[in-house]
Amino acid sequence: MKRFMLPGFAAIASVAILGVGVLSATGSSATPMASVPHSHASHMTQAKVVTASDLRALLGKQLGEHAALAMNTTNLGITGSPAFAASAKALDRNSIALSKSIASVYGAKAGKMFLDGPFMWRAHIGFFVDYTVALSKNDMAGQDKAVGNLQTYTVKFGDFLAGATGLPKPAVRNDLLAHVLQLKGQLDAFNGKKYAQASVLYRAAYDHMFMTADLLAGAIAKQKNLK
Repeated sequence: MKRFMLPGFAAIASVAILGVGVLSATGSSATPMASVPHSHASHMTQAKVVTASDLRALLGKQLGEHAALAMNTTNLGITGSPAFAASAKALDRNSIALSKSIASVYGAKAGKMFLDGPFMWRAHIGFFVDYTVALSKNDMAGQDKAVGNLQTYTVKFGDFLAGATGLPKPAVRNDLLAHVLQLKGQLDAFNGKKYAQASVLYRAAYDHMFMTADLLAGAIAKQKNLK
């Protein structure tokens, strides 16, 4: 059985949060604490073998964070807030963390494609920024173009994920389409000053990311024989 190690997992779990650590494949067990000099042993944490549940929690955290940061950023863009740039940087740090998690399972090339390939992860964030700008200007042509690009993203990125995980293409495409429509709907409501509706959609979009995490983690766990 192939084993995955998540460095520092036990320390992170002690505060009930799975950090943005990176899953790394390894064929050996963690270094026994007994082999560490006593003066350093109390300051070190053993790595824990990652289970299917651990993987699901990690992806849920990262994807949930993505949804929250994406909606925060586009909402700030609509209002012209000076906090937009900082929020966008936080969103990109999350994107990089996700790409590292993918790379640790499927290799550096897959991680790079995930992050920077045509119509892949960073691209879809750019399309949402395009939509935000067009929406703020009431530019219907710009909105239509951004939506068209997002629709293409759900197909191309969906096929990429399906190819990596072995999931059916329609299932992945539909999941991504739901994500896109939720984020778009939340932004439309926020732009229309329908803040109560925007808040409901915000929560739904965040919750949906944990369904996506379940979908992906289940497939990866099956591939890698994680228990």
